[in-house]
Amino acid sequence: KAPVVLTYKRNPSEGGRLYTPFQNLPDKSLRVRINTLMDGETIGQVDFSANHLRLNLAVIAGEDAGDTPYEDIGELAGIEDRQRIKNYITIAMGADSQEGAKGACVSEGITHKQFDVIEAAALKRYPKLNLYTGFGVNAQSLEGQILKQVMLEGVDKGIVALPVHDAVAVTQDNADWAKEAMLRAWAEHANSGGGVARSRVKVDYSLG
Repeated sequence: KAPVVLTYKRNPSEGGRLYTPFQNLPDKSLRVRINTLMDGETIGQVDFSANHLRLNLAVIAGEDAGDTPYEDIGELAGIEDRQRIKNYITIAMGADSQEGAKGACVSEGITHKQFDVIEAAALKRYPKLNLYTGFGVNAQSLEGQILKQVMLEGVDKGIVALPVHDAVAVTQDNADWAKEAMLRAWAEHANSGGGVARSRVKVDYSLG
């Protein structure tokens, strides 16, 4: 049990994600977090899908990314490994230069040749995608604002919603509410310039 903290890096436009010790529970090799009870009930985790890419296109170009952006890029690149595409996008959006992104991708097992192929595919699928400008910190700030809105809406309704990076954990009977609240909050923040982009979410349920 601990407070939820909104953390920035140097100023309110850099960082701004919500943090709580709950999100640090292991959930990959050992699925502890998703099988933790909330008020004695099993939980579901509602995740934004390809969120930084969607925010980038929505905020900068007012464009919707479609249903399967990583898969679309992978198909054009001839790479079926979705995680590899996701890693490239995450790094490319967080980096402030192409060279810096290329070096960081090597540490993730993405060769220079693969980097060039994925980059070309990403820009072919999304010509207005803004890469190598450090947008990642802006995306984190937007995520923080979106999830804060969802949490506060939950408070008003007596629903506990705990942040997990770019997702929220709720009791399973509140999963549908969380999906609707997240999509609504995302649309309000990402389309502040009048765009029509929308997010997509998916729900991961506990084994209980």
